[in-house]
Amino acid sequence: MHITVTKSIFKNTLFVFSFLIGLCCINPSLNLAQTTNEDGWETATEEDTAPKIDTTIVERKALLAYGGDSIKIASIEGKLGVLNDTNATIVPFQYEKISFFEGEDSTCTRWQGTLLVQSRGKYGVLDATGKPLTSLYEKIEFMPETCQSASGKTKVMLFHDKGKVGLADAYGNIVIRPSYDEIEFIKYYITRYGDTARIERVLKPELITAKKAGKYGLFDLHNNVPLLRSEYNSIDYLQDIKVEEKKKTHSTHILKIKQGTNYGFILLHNQAILAPQYQYLGEFSTEKGKTTGAAENLIALVQKEGKWGWINLEGKEVIKVNYDAAEPFRKDIAFVRKGRNWTAIDRNGKKALEDSYEEIKYLALESEQNAFFKTLIIAKQKGKYGILDIEGKTLLNFEYDKLTFVPEKFGFNVEINGEEKFVNLKRK
Repeated sequence: MHITVTKSIFKNTLFVFSFLIGLCCINPSLNLAQTTNEDGWETATEEDTAPKIDTTIVERKALLAYGGDSIKIASIEGKLGVLNDTNATIVPFQYEKISFFEGEDSTCTRWQGTLLVQSRGKYGVLDATGKPLTSLYEKIEFMPETCQSASGKTKVMLFHDKGKVGLADAYGNIVIRPSYDEIEFIKYYITRYGDTARIERVLKPELITAKKAGKYGLFDLHNNVPLLRSEYNSIDYLQDIKVEEKKKTHSTHILKIKQGTNYGFILLHNQAILAPQYQYLGEFSTEKGKTTGAAENLIALVQKEGKWGWINLEGKEVIKVNYDAAEPFRKDIAFVRKGRNWTAIDRNGKKALEDSYEEIKYLALESEQNAFFKTLIIAKQKGKYGILDIEGKTLLNFEYDKLTFVPEKFGFNVEINGEEKFVNLKRK
C-alpha cells in the first residue's frame, strides 16, 4: 500500500513538471525575465518587437526627415508602442505614455520623429527607430525656444533629476548637470515695422541662464562654456551693437547683469565684463543715436551713489558722474540738472543751451512719426512756459502759465493771466 501511494505521488509530480515545461515551450516569453539596462530601460524580447496586428492606433505622423515614412503610436491592452508602415514594432508595447516630442509648433521639424515615453513613472526619449537617446528621468521637457535656431548646439531638452534640472542634447549627452533650480534661454523682443506686437526671439549665440539658490549664472550653448557663475540677481538682454575695432566690425550683444542693487554688463563677442557698480545703466549709442562705433565712442547713461553721468563701452567715465538728474541723449543733446536748474549738454559734456530752466523736456516721444515734433522742447523759466527748438532758439516766448500741445492743429492751448486761448506754431 505504501509503495502504491509513492508511485502515485511520483506520477502526479512528473505530470506537473512536464506541463510546465510544455507551457514554456509554447510561450517562450514566460521563461524570459524582464531585464533592465544601465540607463533604466527595460530590455525588449523578440516577441515584444514582432509585428502587431491587433492594435488601436492612437496617433500617426508622416516623417519628412525620414523619406516620408510614417510611424504610428498604438495601444494593446492599455500598453503603448510604436509601429511602422508595415505594422512592425519599432517601440515595444510596454509604456504607459508615448507622445511625439516636438511641441505645439507644427513648423518646427528639427525634433521630427523624436518620441517621449513614460516607463514605470519615469520619462525617456527615443528616436524614430526606437533607439533610446536618454536615460530615464523624473521629467523631460520640450523647449520651444530650440525651434528658433538652426544651430545643432541648441537642440537641447530640459530634464529633472532628484528635484533639480539639467540640459541634455539631442543624443542624450549631458550638457549641463542637473544641479540647478531653473534653466531658461536668454531672450529679446522685436517689433515689426508698423506693428505694436512684440515678437519673442532667442539670442545668438544661444545663451541660457541657470538659477541656483536664487542666483543666476550664464552658459553659452554655442561654444559649450560657462560665462558667468551663478552669483547674480538677474541677467537680462540690454541691446545689440556693432563694435568697430582694428578695421573690423564685430556684431555683438550686451547683457545687463545685476548684483544686489547694482548693474554692470557683459559683452558677448569678447566676453568683457564690467562689474556691477551702477544703480542705473542705460543703452549705448554714438552720435545721432547710432549703435555702431568704436568702443570708446559708444556711451550710456549711468547712476552711481545718487549722481548721474555717462560711461563708454570700455567702462570709462566720459562725462563726469556728478549731475543730480539726467536724461538720455536725443539729437546729440541730453538734459541734465545740478541743484534746481536744468540745461542741456552735448556728447563732449559741454553746455548745449545758453540758459538754465526750472523744467525741461521734449514735447514728443522718440516714437513720434513727425520728425519736427521730436525736436521741440518745452521748458519753464521764471515760472512761465515756452517752446525751444533743438538748437535753443525760442519759438514761443516764456509767458504762459499753462501750455498744452495740440499736434493736429500744429499749435498749443495756452493760459496767460487767467485767459485761455490757442496759439499757432509756425513751421521752421
